[in-house]
Amino acid sequence: MPASVDMSATSNGVHGGPVNRTAETEARADTPQENTAQHAEEEAVEQIGRTVNVQTVFLGIIACLLVLYTLYAARTVAIPLVLACVLNLVLTPVVLALARARIPEPVGAGLVVFAFLALLGLGLSTLAEPAAGWLRRLPFIIDQLGERLDVLRAPADQLKRAEEALTNLGGEETGEEVTRVAVAQQTTLRAILLNETTRFGIGAVATLVLLYFMLAMGDKFLRHLVAALPDFHAKKQAVEIAHQLQSDMSHYLLTVTAINIGLGAVVAGAMLATGMPNPLLWGAMAGVLNCIPFLGHTVSAIIVAVVALLSFPELGDALIPPGLFIVIAALEGNVITPMILARRLTLNPVAVVAALLIWGWMWGIIGMLLAVPLLVVMKIACDQIGPLKPVGEFLGS
Repeated sequence: MPASVDMSATSNGVHGGPVNRTAETEARADTPQENTAQHAEEEAVEQIGRTVNVQTVFLGIIACLLVLYTLYAARTVAIPLVLACVLNLVLTPVVLALARARIPEPVGAGLVVFAFLALLGLGLSTLAEPAAGWLRRLPFIIDQLGERLDVLRAPADQLKRAEEALTNLGGEETGEEVTRVAVAQQTTLRAILLNETTRFGIGAVATLVLLYFMLAMGDKFLRHLVAALPDFHAKKQAVEIAHQLQSDMSHYLLTVTAINIGLGAVVAGAMLATGMPNPLLWGAMAGVLNCIPFLGHTVSAIIVAVVALLSFPELGDALIPPGLFIVIAALEGNVITPMILARRLTLNPVAVVAALLIWGWMWGIIGMLLAVPLLVVMKIACDQIGPLKPVGEFLGS
């Protein structure tokens, strides 16, 4: 019996009884140190990640500022290019429909550009004369409004007196100088108008040329871009983003264009029914300015109200056209457009206002017209890129 007991004790010693207890004690002693080292390593990794994230954010902000400055400095070249890209997204489905009818893409692109140019020229020729007539009346509108509304008479008189005071400043001795300044200002104004007209003409021609080649090339540019990417994952992501962007933007732009045309037709019909002069002009104005959210309806309502005040002898009759326009604009902005576009392509109002301010400051009226389409492009691209999905969620409503 004692021998068996000694054997069991020896066996436990050999096979790990006392030794295992010692190892377990050492392991327990080393575990807090290992946990501390592992915890310190995890904290270091998190700190590096936070530093990288902060640096990435700042680098992204700097890159955005540089891009905006470049677009502002190169607006003479950038505006035709962006306009051509937007029109390409709108007109590509038409070219594809012609291609399905066995019309080659270069021929279809030429037909589409010619039809677009013909419609634009017809609209401008129809509306140019009444628009020029109202522009010629601008210097007398304040006086006419002052005669219609007693509230505006006092400010109009003050403006008139201030203008007379500035004209007579210095008396007869400086009459020759005033004449010279007036001639110099007139010459400068003519030079500015000539410069702007030349720039507009060059930009329009460049836009049409770029639009034709974009429509004629189809997806060849995308295929060349995908072929230049380094790996399969990048190529796949680029194709998905391009297809989603083209599909969503074509749907959005075609829908918005149809809504604006419908709004212009309804406004023109309402102005015709109320007896407003040049109803087609005000309908076209409402359709174009509807591309500018928030501000477009306000400007259109003010212009319609001013024209109504100048056109109707009775104040009650003059309030009918702007009232109808406000009702039509409210239905379009709050019911029809959200119902047609749905929530998928609605935008955050804060982001829309910021885009209007930024693009309006950089590119003027054209920038304000392009602000929302460019914001939609940015939202669609952010939704398709994983790290930028929070930005896409912010841009959405």
